[in-house]
Amino acid sequence: MLHLHAVSTERDDDGLMLPPLDERRTLLDQLVALVKARGPAPLLVAPLLEPSPRFFPDRWQGGDGSLRRLVRRLLGYAGLGQLRVEVAIYDADPARRGEVLGKPSSTRGQDLVVWLAGIERDLVKIGAEGSAMVDPHTIVAAAARVVAHVYRRHFGLATGDAFDPRIDLTGVYLGFGVLTADAALRYTVRTAAGPMQTRRTPARLGVLSPQSLCFLLAAQLHARALPRAERQRIGKLLQANQAAFLRHAYAALDRAEPPVAQQLGVPPQEQWPPAPDLAALTVPFTDDPDAVLEARRDEDPGIAGVNAGKPVFRVERSMAARLGRTLGMGALMLGGVVAGMKGGLQLDAGTIPMIALGLGVTGLVLGRFLRESRCSEPRCGAPLAPGDRVCPRCRGEVVGVIRHPRERLAAEEAWRRAHPEAGEPDPSESTPTVAAPPVS
Repeated sequence: MLHLHAVSTERDDDGLMLPPLDERRTLLDQLVALVKARGPAPLLVAPLLEPSPRFFPDRWQGGDGSLRRLVRRLLGYAGLGQLRVEVAIYDADPARRGEVLGKPSSTRGQDLVVWLAGIERDLVKIGAEGSAMVDPHTIVAAAARVVAHVYRRHFGLATGDAFDPRIDLTGVYLGFGVLTADAALRYTVRTAAGPMQTRRTPARLGVLSPQSLCFLLAAQLHARALPRAERQRIGKLLQANQAAFLRHAYAALDRAEPPVAQQLGVPPQEQWPPAPDLAALTVPFTDDPDAVLEARRDEDPGIAGVNAGKPVFRVERSMAARLGRTLGMGALMLGGVVAGMKGGLQLDAGTIPMIALGLGVTGLVLGRFLRESRCSEPRCGAPLAPGDRVCPRCRGEVVGVIRHPRERLAAEEAWRRAHPEAGEPDPSESTPTVAAPPVS
């Protein structure tokens, strides 16, 4: 059992910054076991990967080939560049998804967006959700975690399932800690029910907490005896929370006795192996020519072109309701801001609603003389010019006029009865799921 005597006396404000003491001891014990099994070289001299073109120079074309190049690059950093890679990206749409091979069941309430589907001799099979490619931080970090899984399997290291926390630990050991610690917990801001409502949605990667991954990364930086300026630079690559976890972890390890390097069994620096040549590790893949084009999965076309060749309708109605609502609500909001300003206009409590009501009625009256014309497709709603025969956004063929979008299904059914040559709609057609590039 390793000793962290001084760590147990950390300040009270470290409580949320560090994993529990027993977990810290377990993490270091497992790291020692990995160093004994595979040697200290990756922990001490492997490149600490950063999400930049310097470490990921490969072109990104948004498809299966791009993900394959990413995994191959990570395997090279892990010393497994001789392995071949086969990838499959699965669409979220059940009609396009097909049979998903090798994806572990999310029995622990966690779901893997990139996973190891299998290893056959020198062939590594990787599966990925198309949604993972939307976020560059997610796809790179998730691929790095999978390569850590491959590493353990390839060298026969004890591994439970795909949710084994030792996979996360191995990722730090291999130099992937900056990527995986930063992606362990991220928040994305998404629009909720209304345009003025947003919510922060957590996105998790791996099994270990951000505090535990940052603790392991701090142990690696401590073992390497990196100067303070370099540690600070690495901290700036992380989100604010993870950067704080890293600082507190490093300070706690500074107080550990015996020193962390000694506990990990790290040899003196003069006995370290030479660091790998980064230029050699980032040589372009000559067996993957630029001429090969991929089906892009990194551009979100939204509704663009989804109705090409299909019937849509022109929804024509007055702008009375829209204009009245816009003027009335706008007056209420602006009046509230003005009334709350120091030195601003002094308005009675009842004045603002009266002004808003007046403007709302004015909008209703004026709007009766104005008409708007929009596409009936609910996901589109693009404005249509009087001469448009094709919707400029969804590319649907404008075949008639209706008064409200809710009439579109009945109108389409009547149109198809009148035009049997058009055939029935294909229920399997839907908008493809696409994605965004990783790091370069």
